[in-house]
Amino acid sequence: MRIDVSLVPGEIAAKDVSGSVVVIIDVLRATSSIATALASGCEEVIPAESIEEAITLANGYKRSDYVLGGERRGVPVEGFDLGNSPQEYDGPRVAGKKVIMATTNGTSAINKYGIAREIFTACFLNADAVIGACEAYDDCDLVLVCAGQDGRFCMEDTLCAGLMATRIAHDKGAEMSDSAKAASLLYQQRKGSIEDELLRCDHGAYLVGIGYEQDVRYCSRNSILDVVPKVYDRRVIRRARGGPEE
Repeated sequence: MRIDVSLVPGEIAAKDVSGSVVVIIDVLRATSSIATALASGCEEVIPAESIEEAITLANGYKRSDYVLGGERRGVPVEGFDLGNSPQEYDGPRVAGKKVIMATTNGTSAINKYGIAREIFTACFLNADAVIGACEAYDDCDLVLVCAGQDGRFCMEDTLCAGLMATRIAHDKGAEMSDSAKAASLLYQQRKGSIEDELLRCDHGAYLVGIGYEQDVRYCSRNSILDVVPKVYDRRVIRRARGGPEE
């Protein structure tokens, strides 16, 4: 196994991940919301690349079967049921329902890597569970994709990728690319202050400034959710426990 990290969106092209396991990371806040929704019993998360696409997808279902969630610039979309606060996806509002979600960075990234062998989504909240799932794939490479912020590097996704790369390299003796080594070194330097790092990073500070400090603090919690979100047919479902599926 070789571990690679896309530190910014598009650094590793979709055509280059054939046969690899890909993990999409958008800590603040799309993949944190997805993990929380699936852990709360939602049927599936359907990622949309735009507000318009989310509305079009929603029109294909009964109103009682789904909730519509999303944000632009961190702010809930007018007319949607939920924004992108992970704690909105915790509980009966999403249980048994489809969640149709459109966010600025994360949901777009999820839809880009369809030719990969497997696609998971991860964040700090479910890091241990996703690490365990990835470690079952001894016979292929692992690509950790940081969703970034508006096409740029962001600290929070890189720290999460660094956590995953560090653990998997240690557990499996995996080789790391230069970018994976850089993410690992950054994580090892900052692992004792993840909450503070998220509060200080560009997007974390922005979210604090518009009233979402509790979201940032929640998203910094390590491995409190035992859920592996798996992308299947452009939907994110809760992966069953066990080894690689045939």
